[in-house]
Order: sequence, then structure tokens, then C-alpha cells
Amino acid sequence: MKILVTGAAGTIGRIVVRDLLDAGHEVRAFDRAPLPRELRDKCESQLGDLTDRYAVLKAVEGVEGVAHLGAIPNPENGSDLILFPPNVLGTQLVFEACEAFDVGRVALASSGSIFGFAFQNAPHGEEKIGPHYLPMTEEHPIENCDVYGLSKQCNEITAGMYSRRTGMATTCLRLGWVNSTERLNPWMRRALERGGEWKSRDLWGYVDRRDAARAFRLALEHVENGHHILHIMAQDYWSTLPYRALLELHYPSLLPSLDEAVAAGYDASQGGWNTKRAQELLGWKSQHHWGDLEELKDLVEQRSQSKA
Repeated sequence: MKILVTGAAGTIGRIVVRDLLDAGHEVRAFDRAPLPRELRDKCESQLGDLTDRYAVLKAVEGVEGVAHLGAIPNPENGSDLILFPPNVLGTQLVFEACEAFDVGRVALASSGSIFGFAFQNAPHGEEKIGPHYLPMTEEHPIENCDVYGLSKQCNEITAGMYSRRTGMATTCLRLGWVNSTERLNPWMRRALERGGEWKSRDLWGYVDRRDAARAFRLALEHVENGHHILHIMAQDYWSTLPYRALLELHYPSLLPSLDEAVAAGYDASQGGWNTKRAQELLGWKSQHHWGDLEELKDLVEQRSQSKA
């Protein structure tokens, strides 16, 4: 399959490009920045901006599927006025071009921060928005507190509209905090040991960038119709504490819903994000976890002993 990857030079985009190439697909890369040197000779490349309609049309022409990752990746990278054009207008232009050239499959980078509590800053004296229940499913209410989350919601709605209008298959992948567990980085041990407070707004969810890339490939290879929204999170969590202990410290009101889920068969060691839909639709499960690193095995044992 010939696949366009937008945001191809980004942290996740380049891994998506590599994964698609390794699987035998032909790739056209689109970004404002050039690809890393090791990928430049392996695929077609086009420089351009997502807000340039004609550049987007040129990028989409002749492909069979699109992995759309191009965007400002969080609200801390720019003001609200800077963020909306590439994230929302750019996405609409990608879908418009896909309709124009009869592209049948699009996998879109959405985010777990769509729900509103990841980047919120509650007014003084007001209670912060938090999850209504655990584990988080795709049906959980969306209560945006930032323009980044709003942009992702707009994009999911846009994808659904184009699916209904054209029949193209659209898969919105709500990615967790994306990092790399390929090798030990100096910050990892410190971050895991203080992960209780630091990652509480993400419900301690994460996903290795290789697993995220594989989700894009599987969506383009296997989803032939319909509009789908999937959580793409590791079946794990970012902390050395047992998950129940984390909730007791930060979200005690959520303990009853987690206990109910556990009684129904949910494994709390997977953390607070339900990925059942991705498993059923794509056959996707996370394969890479921080505990796989030999240098962190003692922290895995520490967590295991705490549960006993």
C-alpha cells in the first residue's frame, strides 16, 4: 500500500515511517522539516505546511492511505491562536484531499488528553475536573479545558463526518504519553519513583513509540470501513506503586468503579485505560514496557512486592 505520513519528521512520525517501510509499504513523507538522514533515501519526501491546501492536495494525490500525525503536539508548544490552524484546519484539508482523490483509509493521531484533565488549570478555589470512572473507556465524557484537547475533539468529529459522507475508513488513535523504552535514559528511574504526582493527570498512562507506530500501521492495514475511536495505551502504568495505592493518594473517589471493574474481570495491573476496543478491532496490544529494561527490574520487583 502507498501511504502518506504527515508529520513524518516528528518524534512519532519517523517511527511510523520506519514501521511502514519495514512492513513492505511504500511511504510518502510530508512535513515542514526534512526526514532524518537514515530515512531520506528509503521513501518519497515532500516539504510543506498543513495549512497550505495545494501542498496537502499534492501530498495526498496517488496514495491509498494516510497516517495523519502532523500537528502542534501539546498546548505548551504555542498559544491558542497558533495551535488551531495546523491542528484543525490542517486536518480538515487532509480529509478534503482524501475525498478528492478517493483515499479509502485514514489513521489519525488523537490524544488521551482529549478528556480535559491532562492540561487543566482550575480557577483558584474550584475543584479540578477528573475522571468519572475507571478504567477509562472511549465513551467517557469529554470536558475540554484547553484548546489542544478541543482541537483533537474537532478532528475526531471531522473524521466521523468524512466517514459518513464518503465511506472512507477513519480510525482515531487516542495516544497516551508517548515515550521510548528502547534503552535506559537517565531521567527514567527518577521519573518512575516520583511518578505518583507527576503523571497523575495522565492516570499514569503511557505508550512506547514503537507500539504507537504499530497501531497506525494496523489501522491502515485492517480497518476497511466505518469511523472508530481507540485508546492506544500500554497495558501498564508509569509508577513503582501499585495502581490501587496511586488511586488512594490521588483519586480515592474512583476506587469503587475500579473495584467493580476488577470484580468483572478487569486486571488493575494494566492501569486506568481500557484498550479492549483496540485489541478487538486491530489485534493491538502493547509489546514494550519500562519494566522490560534490565536496569529497572528492581523497580518491577519493588512494585510486585508492594502488591503482595
